Amino acid sequence: MRLIVFDFDGTLADSLGIFIEATNRLAEDFRYEPLSPAQIELLRKLGIQEIAQELGIPKWRSLCYLQRFRQELTRSIDDLALVEGIETALHNLKAEGYRLGIVTANSRRNVEYVLQKYAIDHLFEFIYGGQILSGKRRTLKKLARLKAIDPKELAYVGDEINDVKAAQQVGLISIAVSWGFNDRTVLAEKTPNFLLEHPDQILQSLSQGHLSFGSA
Repeated sequence: MRLIVFDFDGTLADSLGIFIEATNRLAEDFRYEPLSPAQIELLRKLGIQEIAQELGIPKWRSLCYLQRFRQELTRSIDDLALVEGIETALHNLKAEGYRLGIVTANSRRNVEYVLQKYAIDHLFEFIYGGQILSGKRRTLKKLARLKAIDPKELAYVGDEINDVKAAQQVGLISIAVSWGFNDRTVLAEKTPNFLLEHPDQILQSLSQGHLSFGSA
């Protein structure tokens, strides 16, 4: 069994633009200034908890903020496009016998809507949505147990610092991608197993001989 689990926003879907728009629409309600270009670059170097601190959102309001943020993303769902090249990469992985799934902080409904829009929903065996904060780690750990799979034969692909941390904490292969939210430099500092520049490198990275995961 060879299972590859993907984050959604920033990894499969090109979400950065609507993330910025959603953040700015919530600025007045949560009493912070709309993002400047310089601040956007700063936020791309931070984890989700640090972003809340940078915006000045108190801890007691952080869960409310995340819920509102998800609602704002849903409002913009029709503007959400897939990352360029990811469709081909997914089809190639499937053709090579890899099993695919999704673990994301976005809602399952939103993810299903986008996958169906681009007619790639059939490529994925499962979607675990709504995994906020440390929920990804718990879900990935549970997933390895439910699938009766050695964690070292399960890879998690994500674009954020917290995705790398979640994979490492469970003992999975961590594949970080530089085309999403977090800056390439801060992803590299977390030492994922792979740090990729383009979707067509996913299959190549898994096929490298020093990982038994990649063998047929």
